[in-house]
Amino acid sequence: MVQAKDLQAVRSRLGVHFDTSGNLRNQCLLSVLCVSLTDAHQGLVTAIDIVASGNEFVITDNGPGLSLEALPGRDPIAQEVMSLIGGCGEHKPHPQYAELLCSTSIAEVNAISTVATLATMIDGVAWAQKYAFGEPSAPFKQVNRTSPGNRFRFELDKRYVGSAAFDFEALDSGIRGVGLKLDATEITYRES
Repeated sequence: MVQAKDLQAVRSRLGVHFDTSGNLRNQCLLSVLCVSLTDAHQGLVTAIDIVASGNEFVITDNGPGLSLEALPGRDPIAQEVMSLIGGCGEHKPHPQYAELLCSTSIAEVNAISTVATLATMIDGVAWAQKYAFGEPSAPFKQVNRTSPGNRFRFELDKRYVGSAAFDFEALDSGIRGVGLKLDATEITYRES
């Protein structure tokens, strides 16, 4: 998979990265769910909580967390998932997951978000990193968090996503239509 870090290109050529004829907010939510859904299909996540309102959404799962290890000469895997176009697909355990879930990567969603945060717990230690328009504002730092798994928070820039509201019914239909085994995972949707 080809990686790119040109997040400005996402903003200037939105139609190349997103289906602008559909609900962009739902597309963004579904794209960020790729980590949680992959882990759920593998039996590693039993709960996914989705909270959305206005331009903001938060996805929390109880999975194993994203790795902070880095391949030689590269950024930590969790940071690549958040900030490299194609990064989430590259770090999937099987290419079929990337084909099903990563037509738009998390980095592309991050590129059209004014603010984003990833909090992840690995081996009982929680780490977080903040982003502005896809770029990390600082390295990962240890934080006080007791929940296992990942917590993704994105505040979408309304200049790019328009005014259509999140549609949980359509989102759930899209999630179920992917074809992953999710019977053992409780997925909750809430508006804040």
